[in-house]
Amino acid sequence: MPIIAAVVGAILSGLVYWFRYGDGMAQIDCALADRRNAKRRAESEAAFRAAPVRAIRNPIDAAGVLMYRVALARGTPTPEQEAAIEAELRAIVPPGDDLATRMTYIRHAAHQVADTDTALGHLAPLLRQKLTASELADLERMLANIAAIHQGPIPVQESLLARTRRSLIQTE
Repeated sequence: MPIIAAVVGAILSGLVYWFRYGDGMAQIDCALADRRNAKRRAESEAAFRAAPVRAIRNPIDAAGVLMYRVALARGTPTPEQEAAIEAELRAIVPPGDDLATRMTYIRHAAHQVADTDTALGHLAPLLRQKLTASELADLERMLANIAAIHQGPIPVQESLLARTRRSLIQTE
């Protein structure tokens, strides 16, 4: 028993010496600062990644990003899914508009945003404000059409469609 007390005493003496005369406090302070900075950095990166979605002011682009996020929920979007998104957008894009440029921006914004909930948080208020009830119903139909490609929606896509529906009908 006295040996255990001697070992514990030696360890405690070493810790006190390290704190008092070594750089123990500086190392602990540095570790705590690193944790604070990592948290701030993660928040900053999330805000940076959400910037393309926050910049969207056109409901057509917002609808395109949501359709692309539905396709991304299954994995990497296939050519069939991309063609379906383009076909859905072609039906609502004004004549003479450059759909290829619009699709490039939609792809970029959909890939940049961290998750679909962040995209919904930024896009749902815009869509509720700018679209009528029938246009919102058309958007839900478009999202369901994209999810139905490749033997119907998977559970992740069904959950995404339900969250989107709730976000679009929610009142402020």
